[in-house]
Amino acid sequence: MNPYALPGIVTFALLLLMALSVIWQNPKDNSNRLLFALILNASLYTGAAAMLHLASTQAQAEFWNKMPHILAYPSYILAIEYVLHISGRSQRLKEKLLGIPVNFQRWFIYALLVAAWLTIISTDYIIAPPKYYARTGWEHTYGPLYFPLMFFGLYFLFFMVMILVRGIKSAANRQNKKLRFVTMLALVGQTVILMAIGGVLPAMGLQLHSLAPFANIYMCVLLSYGLLNAQWETIKDLKEGLEDKVAQRTQELAGANQRLEQAQAQISRYIDPNIADKIFQGEFSAELSHQRTKLTTFFSDIKNFTDFADASDPEDVARLLNEYLGEMAKIVRAHGGTIPQFTGDAVFAIFGAPDSRGEREDALACVRMAIAMQQRMKALREKWWQSGIQFPFEIRCGINTGMANVGNYGSEGFMEYLAIGLSTNLASRLEQACEPGEIYLSHATWGLVNQEISCEEVGAIKVKGFHYPVQTYRVLQNSPTQ
Repeated sequence: MNPYALPGIVTFALLLLMALSVIWQNPKDNSNRLLFALILNASLYTGAAAMLHLASTQAQAEFWNKMPHILAYPSYILAIEYVLHISGRSQRLKEKLLGIPVNFQRWFIYALLVAAWLTIISTDYIIAPPKYYARTGWEHTYGPLYFPLMFFGLYFLFFMVMILVRGIKSAANRQNKKLRFVTMLALVGQTVILMAIGGVLPAMGLQLHSLAPFANIYMCVLLSYGLLNAQWETIKDLKEGLEDKVAQRTQELAGANQRLEQAQAQISRYIDPNIADKIFQGEFSAELSHQRTKLTTFFSDIKNFTDFADASDPEDVARLLNEYLGEMAKIVRAHGGTIPQFTGDAVFAIFGAPDSRGEREDALACVRMAIAMQQRMKALREKWWQSGIQFPFEIRCGINTGMANVGNYGSEGFMEYLAIGLSTNLASRLEQACEPGEIYLSHATWGLVNQEISCEEVGAIKVKGFHYPVQTYRVLQNSPTQ
């Protein structure tokens, strides 16, 4: 490997990383985008120059000879655009330089750059065929237009320096002034180094093209430092000035969050908390839709509650019903169930939607919930008896596992979260067929829980709406395994 290619290879990698760091800092900012393109371009033509030193044949050398210059010329346009952007582009383009409009000179430079670029590609007037040196390997040679073109380079440098000087004078803050000054040092220094390495030293017989990457490192480091430092200092100033506003906004947000939490707590009193949480987390949308899901469905009601309601004062009915439903709701939620609705004294709960723990765990949780309800009902019955209510309240429970359509039903203006299907109907029919104080399971549910929940077979019973007998099981609530 030719050691004179090493500076170019190392510089190619360093500039590539530097370009990525610039765009990563703020990919949406035009300054970062322009600087990223400028440094990336410098990385590419530096790498191409290194490839010339690595050429092992004349054909390879001729291919890579002009490539660095072909790649480098777009960087001049990028440099002007970057300088204009950071120096107040709209104002600078309205001004004159040496009596000639800046915008006209800008397009004049672009036209010369394009002409020179096409000349390099199509002729040897600027870049001549490469020459091999025993010490350094293949090097560029220059045509008759190369050195006159260096005077254009001086004009190009003068143009950018004057733009930056005017930008420094009109800078609104110290960050912009420092950015423009550092940019001027970077471009002037890079141009001086490249002219020395590419023109002055070769004229003296010193072929040191391999040192050219140092000019690009110098330029790109200063440009990156200038832009990123200005952005960091701006952020720092903004941060210091925004502390009071942030504190005020934080207080406002805290108040808004508190009101939101209060609203969520109130809404959770009207709909199941599982549904309310999904709505507030943005996981549910207010649209009429549903999906097929495997559920374990539960229905219960109080036997002879209608007789009690007919024979009692409405106030006593409301008090007892609210206490009963409140206690049952606590048990449902404690076991992870969802209550789509209450209908009178009937409780409808589902396990497996909106979240599921698995078919078996959903079924076990539902059956254990029903057992807990029956146990709590005994305590409530004793309490109500002591308070003067003589009706022997008992609840019936029916449970089934199967596929159901779960989702939002109703209209665009009002909808409910429900589970509908044959499996839910079967749970309701089992509850109606159930003996007071008992829990009936379908065969599907029994198959999921029988290893942990003691049951006894009731047999095949006929239920309304089904044309075939339904195999049914009774949960043994007093069994030691429950």
